Amino acid sequence: MATTIPIAANDLNPAPIEANDEVTSDWDEESIASSTQSLSESIREHVYENGRRYHQKSKDQYMLPTDETELDRLDMVHHMHLELLEGNLCITKFEEGADPANVLDCGCGTGIWALEFGDLHPGSQVIGLDLAPIQPGWTAPNVKFELDDLEKEWTYPKNHFNYIHSRHLIMSIKDWPRYIAQLYSHIAPGGRVELVEHTIDKSYSDDGTLLEESPFNAYWTALRPCYEKLGINWRLHGTHYKHMLEEAGFEDVTIYTLKVPAGGWPRDKKMRRLGSIFAQVASTGVEAYGLGMLTSLGGYSVEEATELVKNSLVPLRDPKVHAYYFEYYITARKHAWEGDTPLHLQS
Repeated sequence: MATTIPIAANDLNPAPIEANDEVTSDWDEESIASSTQSLSESIREHVYENGRRYHQKSKDQYMLPTDETELDRLDMVHHMHLELLEGNLCITKFEEGADPANVLDCGCGTGIWALEFGDLHPGSQVIGLDLAPIQPGWTAPNVKFELDDLEKEWTYPKNHFNYIHSRHLIMSIKDWPRYIAQLYSHIAPGGRVELVEHTIDKSYSDDGTLLEESPFNAYWTALRPCYEKLGINWRLHGTHYKHMLEEAGFEDVTIYTLKVPAGGWPRDKKMRRLGSIFAQVASTGVEAYGLGMLTSLGGYSVEEATELVKNSLVPLRDPKVHAYYFEYYITARKHAWEGDTPLHLQS
């Protein structure tokens, strides 16, 4: 896959991102806009706290809001991944005309990935699964959305899906080995899974410009006790997911490690645009991730949590702070039984 963003298999320590020392402001990129589809939801299924809307039935399991601001952010995250993969929806590559018959998108969010995959692969039947009803009321003939909890026992047939896509569930999955075991049970022999996850422990810099006591890292440090109360493992990195996939029985497990700049500080134009998109995501994302947890689990008042969130954004606007975080794409295959015709994939 030709790309100006270096993506190398099993590269656990990507090269440093070169900074553009001539940049004086992080906000000189064009404004990135995204839209969400009109939604059909019942107001009785939501609660309002601290000016944000949360899905009532799943709030104890998923602490992020489900209001329009958050739906816009989720679609922006999808756009950011398209930037990362040069417009591709996933790293797994299918031969032309060889659409995977049955596809599951775990934690589909607004449904944008499932809808675009179904459009690109008309021969696929795509199911988008999520806890909250935040998907559009209309859909394509080969795409449908279902509401369920991925950590409960799956009711889908065993050995059924030819491709399973799972993105950014670090805030949702408490028992990762069990979740991955269910992926293995329900993927068809020869089928593929793709996990996409990111770090939530802290932010990083290669040149020391992001100090450990930075307001951005203070924000992540404050969230750690909240994660632990929710049963979220904030220490997970790419190698942990790779190991769990292998333990579950998957083969050809490959990890792609990418550094995503937290702001428009890189010299490379592509990376600078990517960092600017992330800055837009973070402008509402740090509140989405933190405000509810800090006030309900962290012992913070609304004013204290709001101040912490506000201060955490300051380093992202400083082009002299060369911060980044990690995105991991991990692909794996289930062994094909003898006599089975596996899904044809590009090497």
